[in-house]
Amino acid sequence: MKKQILVSSICLLLAACGFTPMLANNDNAPTESRSRLVVESANKDGSSYMVQMMRQRLKSVLAGLNLDSRYKTYIRLNEETGNLAYATDATSTRSMMRLTAQIIISCDGQTLHETSLNSVTSYSQNTNDEFVNQSASEGARERLIESLTIDISREIHRFVKTNAAKR
Repeated sequence: MKKQILVSSICLLLAACGFTPMLANNDNAPTESRSRLVVESANKDGSSYMVQMMRQRLKSVLAGLNLDSRYKTYIRLNEETGNLAYATDATSTRSMMRLTAQIIISCDGQTLHETSLNSVTSYSQNTNDEFVNQSASEGARERLIESLTIDISREIHRFVKTNAAKR
């Protein structure tokens, strides 16, 4: 009985001080943009993880813009990898990864803005340790996704400031 009274009084105190549960609706949260976002890989064997991560990050960017449903943002990703240099003993090498995004923003089927952005990073590879190689490659991919998301965000915000207000 004492436990129930204690729990009830704590709940009342929390409610009185303006506490809101974590799962409650937040009226100040940005609403999801009504514009459409299409993200795809240019490679046939493109990473669906990369596309999904980019889409999720860009959804939060577009949420604050609140463009209407006439706008469509199309982003095509292309990933390239290659070796930069070989060590003298051929056990380790330096590899590079480039992520390119072609961005097309259209409204009512008419292309309003088209550009291409890319980001490059490098990482170490060791021929004797496959786990380290996989980890380094995934870390590089994460850095590229984050970097390119920021660049795309800036490009979309620049477009909205200069063009979307005119329409």
